[in-house]
Amino acid sequence: MALSSTNIVKVIVVTDDLEKTVSAYKTLLGTGSEPQTSDDAHKEVRTPYMKYKGEAITDTPMKVDSVFSDNFWFEIIQPLGDNDPWAAWLKDHGTSICSICLLSDGPLEADEEVLKNAGFDSIFKHEKGYEAYEYFDTSEALGVLTEVKEQYK
Repeated sequence: MALSSTNIVKVIVVTDDLEKTVSAYKTLLGTGSEPQTSDDAHKEVRTPYMKYKGEAITDTPMKVDSVFSDNFWFEIIQPLGDNDPWAAWLKDHGTSICSICLLSDGPLEADEEVLKNAGFDSIFKHEKGYEAYEYFDTSEALGVLTEVKEQYK
């Protein structure tokens, strides 16, 4: 069984210098940052939570910016804490692409089952109430983590 979608919506880059990395991407792509906006009001439909390596956490301190291309965006993250997948990736790999994000056709749990059955462990899950995303450790097989995101309809 395969994932519900192969639609890559963003590439996540971690860095120890947000401004420098964002500037380099903007220069390379000849583009800029644009606010992510939506006309749809977010409705809480599930109870929010965050888990990292199976343990509940309350915060993932970071600085974030986005640089847009024609068909997806680069989310540039500078971790400010030490208890999340981005800080761990930065520590082990330095400034680099950390993950790719696939937009799930939903439900997220179906894609979670596919990835777990393929032998990939879930390392981070964030339920926001109106959307959820989950990171899987695909780094040995793919060279990056895989994020699957569901936006509730």
